[in-house]
Amino acid sequence: MNNIELVENLIEQAQNLKYKDGKLDEVTKRTKMIIRKSFGENSEYLKDLKGILYSPFVFTSNTPDRTFERSFYNGKQELLNLLNVMLEDLSLDLKLSRKVHDTVANGVFRIMNEETKKEMNKNIFVVHGHNEEMKLSVARTLEKLELIPTILHEQPSKGRTIIEKFTEYSDVGFAVVILSADDIAYPKSSDGSNPKHRARQNVILELGYFLGKLGREKVLALYEENSALEIPSDYMGVLFVPFDKYGKWQYDLVKELRAAGFEVDANKII
Repeated sequence: MNNIELVENLIEQAQNLKYKDGKLDEVTKRTKMIIRKSFGENSEYLKDLKGILYSPFVFTSNTPDRTFERSFYNGKQELLNLLNVMLEDLSLDLKLSRKVHDTVANGVFRIMNEETKKEMNKNIFVVHGHNEEMKLSVARTLEKLELIPTILHEQPSKGRTIIEKFTEYSDVGFAVVILSADDIAYPKSSDGSNPKHRARQNVILELGYFLGKLGREKVLALYEENSALEIPSDYMGVLFVPFDKYGKWQYDLVKELRAAGFEVDANKII
């Protein structure tokens, strides 16, 4: 518990105090301890605490019990007032400390954070299947644009599972998903006479992952042209660009990167 939580706990204990329940001594001693720890041995709060009376200043053997009870609850209210002031004092110190910390942190790390952000944004995740030509062409194009293609199997595993490795390296600013005609499938209910080419299941899974993480404006899906590839119907609204032999896809990639905030020069891919 921090000091604020300790005082809040004391306030709750003080609120629950009842006349003659025997718990006043414990609450008073805990209050002294917390004042010393939080505000020091010479704190005015210790003097204020010592000055609180829980019984009449003057009484005789004939003083009625209700007078003692009234004095107890008056003292209890003074204790609660003191604890609430202590809580406010600690809260103000915490706010001031956080404000100073944030000001210093922002001043010291602003430039570094901006540079780090720019560096992170240069990482472009390349999701691919079995078509090596498409994968290498995309990677080379990104490198010409002075961006960093992140290809999962090229990264060190460090003893991690595929999911753990994927999660770490997926912290990127953009994703290019290559849909190549790697699999052939058809509905179970059909006779299999009209099979469709499809991308690998992991490619479709990662496409959905990046759409959720980055938003569709930061995901470009490149599909293998002239392959009768089946485009996933659940992803309509996502930009699917044909990977054509003339290289128009490269300029589509540049356009989408610019729209996503990347400063790239199309002249570098000529």
